[in-house]
Amino acid sequence: MIITDRLCFYGTILFLIRLRFCTGETLKLRWCTISFYEQEKCQRFANVTAIDRISVGYNYFNVSCVQASSKDECIKKIDEGTATLTTLDAGELFSAGRYHSLVPIAQEILDGGQNHYYAVALVKKGTLADVTSLHHLRGKRACFSGVQTYAGWVLPIYTLIKNGGMEIIDCNNHVKSAIEYFGPSCAVNSLSDRYNPIGDNSDKLCQLCIGKVPGGRCTNSDPYAGYEGAFRCLLEAGEIAFLKHTTALELIRDQTLIGLSDQSFELLCLDGARYPVQDYLRCNWGKVSSDSVVVSSAASYEEKKLYQKFLQKIAAIYSHSTNSSYFNHNQNNNYNDIQYDQFGNRLNKRRKRQNFEKPNNNNQQYGRYNTYAQDTNQFGQNNPPIYNNQLNNSRNDQQDRTSDQFDPFSRDPYLLNRDNYGQNIDPYDQEPRLDQNRNFGNGNLNPGAYPDNSNDFHNKPSSFSIFKSLSNAPNLMFQDSTIDIVPVPENLQTYTSFLEPYLDVIMGIRECPIGTMTLCVTSDQELEKCVRMKTALKAQLLKPEMVCYKGHSHIHCMQAIRAGTADVSVFDASDVYTAGLNYDLIPFIAEVYNLEEPGYYVVAVAKESDPSTELTYLKGKNTCHGGINTAAGWVYPLAFLLSNGWIRPYGCDSVRAAAEYFSKSCVPGALSTEYNKGLPYDNMCHLCHGSSFRYCRRDASEDYYGHTGAFRCLVEGGGHVAFVKHTTVTENTGGRKKEWWTRDNLNDDYELLCTDGTRKEINDYKTCNLGKVKSNAIVGRKYNSTEINAFINLFLYAQTFYGRKTTDEFSFSMFSSVPPYADLIFQDATTQLKVIEPEKRFFADYLGPDFMRARRIVDCHASGSSISASFLTLSVSILFAIFIIRN
Repeated sequence: MIITDRLCFYGTILFLIRLRFCTGETLKLRWCTISFYEQEKCQRFANVTAIDRISVGYNYFNVSCVQASSKDECIKKIDEGTATLTTLDAGELFSAGRYHSLVPIAQEILDGGQNHYYAVALVKKGTLADVTSLHHLRGKRACFSGVQTYAGWVLPIYTLIKNGGMEIIDCNNHVKSAIEYFGPSCAVNSLSDRYNPIGDNSDKLCQLCIGKVPGGRCTNSDPYAGYEGAFRCLLEAGEIAFLKHTTALELIRDQTLIGLSDQSFELLCLDGARYPVQDYLRCNWGKVSSDSVVVSSAASYEEKKLYQKFLQKIAAIYSHSTNSSYFNHNQNNNYNDIQYDQFGNRLNKRRKRQNFEKPNNNNQQYGRYNTYAQDTNQFGQNNPPIYNNQLNNSRNDQQDRTSDQFDPFSRDPYLLNRDNYGQNIDPYDQEPRLDQNRNFGNGNLNPGAYPDNSNDFHNKPSSFSIFKSLSNAPNLMFQDSTIDIVPVPENLQTYTSFLEPYLDVIMGIRECPIGTMTLCVTSDQELEKCVRMKTALKAQLLKPEMVCYKGHSHIHCMQAIRAGTADVSVFDASDVYTAGLNYDLIPFIAEVYNLEEPGYYVVAVAKESDPSTELTYLKGKNTCHGGINTAAGWVYPLAFLLSNGWIRPYGCDSVRAAAEYFSKSCVPGALSTEYNKGLPYDNMCHLCHGSSFRYCRRDASEDYYGHTGAFRCLVEGGGHVAFVKHTTVTENTGGRKKEWWTRDNLNDDYELLCTDGTRKEINDYKTCNLGKVKSNAIVGRKYNSTEINAFINLFLYAQTFYGRKTTDEFSFSMFSSVPPYADLIFQDATTQLKVIEPEKRFFADYLGPDFMRARRIVDCHASGSSISASFLTLSVSILFAIFIIRN
């Protein structure tokens, strides 16, 4: 009894499995389009595939269409999962693969069986007589198919950079190079966010564009968009157009363009020669891969295989409307007529696939154009990969029924050949078949029969060709010159492997005359962030390439920059002074916080519960400083106390003055001989928290270093007052940070100490402060303007991509630090970076007279360089005058 029950149970399971495989399932395929006409064609495509029930194995595809405004938007939709497939050219594929992880799974085959075409430069015959070399194209009116298309942008720009005298204006924006090189032109998308990320492109490459609708000028909606649009641009406004050779030939021979012929145009060669348009093999700018069909890399191997088989099927079925049995409804030809019953099911057996080859060429089907591989049948013969088996052409004929067991496309393997359990069957090559041994008249169809399509078959289109478009809207979905679609092998299904022959050109337009930029940091924590930043910048292909260098102090970084070991570093305002005075460095980019201009207010903060602490009398108090010789933590507080006579100056020994006046302090760096040239005073580090060699270091390894560290010293380290920037308290109170020492802090727990001895709330920093100081700045060597401009460019693009505030461990943010650290490299309060005007890059001009005065009070050397320069100038003038008088 138990055995019988088990057999019944297993039999039920097997039946359900067989039913599952026999009935199949419907798979959704969302094709992304970029125009009204393409959407219309896609809808027709979806309708005919629904009527014809195109299947792969036991799976049917439900095709739908998703319209986007551009290929970039299609790429995003596929990445986000709201679309499935679209076609991209080589330039677009690079962006899709690099930034959105899309992969090619199929490729178009063009007339002649080629999987590539040629990029050409087309001009009107008899024009541009002064152009005898590529250098002479400077200033000409050019027509491009669109920024990022390979033949219409990437290859021409690369060629002109290498051989045409085009200078690299912006390492991270090749559009600017074209703007500087050409005259008024049309290159759609040259002002889009993707190709104008920092918003400083001019409209020079849009001046020839003619779009009229709102948002349509110089975009994909512009009449001059695409290769056809670039050709029209040449006819009406431009002097040269960069096209595919197929586009040029198709449009020139288009009968709708009256008065045009092959003799109206000519090709411009790389050596300046001219050739007829038919001689593109002798006169072209390079070879270009044909368009590919892409899908998200998240798709499984099985899904990709199904998509490939589906694309192969539609290419075979819908490639020629005049011969396709699916749309040839000639009532006088019963062979070609597909009939449906009242339920929408096919009544006649499926006919042979038509052979669209040339006469007397029986061995060449479209499958011959698969350049990747050839399949072999079970007899060891080579088979065309599209049809996969020559027996397909006669698989439904009675005389070939004996061969069906060897044909993976033949019939349901569960209905035929039931006893051949050892046969290997490719599930992706199977499709449900009607059991021809059954009587159609009694309505008994196998589980793979077609469902009710009675509402659709009356509206079945009379013709449809997947590779044909409208005369006024060509190349919809696929290129009109396409004759077939072949699968891309699995080992080539990445953008790098598929585009390997073209990567040098694609990367070539992103070259930079400055190869690397070395950033100097001072702690392991900053080094770790620097490495993450380097990786993030490389992911966006930002140039120059960033390199990280760890110095043991800020002084060491200054020395490294001057020596050329490093290139840039981020310094506090007081370090900017030291770098400029002693190492001839200049600030060129400044941080901006919550004020309109780069700068912040220096404030003294005390606990609300400690009313006895006031700024006018801090003798014997415990103080917290961000670091020795820092603007907010040292220079301004000491300058205030010294200038008002609250503490003795001891000459210029500010460290001794502070050590004698305060009881205990944390002044990171106070024991370092690099910053303290006098005697060390231990009480200047008594409140510091660092362990071992990190104790009282002037970098992020000391817990109480910097603005946040000084405030933490006040919160938990026994300090009575902390000298910080005006944003520090707000950053570390109100639950804005998760560190345990900040959890119970509220703004109301702290107050500002004013210079008149009163107190105010934290937000009243504009009226209660020790002064305003310039913000932290990036410094570098001043003698190489090309280098400085490349570094500026890199940081501006970096903040465009990574300037947002994030705490996500999978994202990088320039202006955030990984807990428990704060202010690594950049201040966490930074909202943006701002370029310092060239006339303000001398350190004294950037810092301003107030800082210079405060620094002079603290160490008596603030105007040393200015005085020396003035004295030197005066001495030279006097000597020159004496020389003139004597002669």
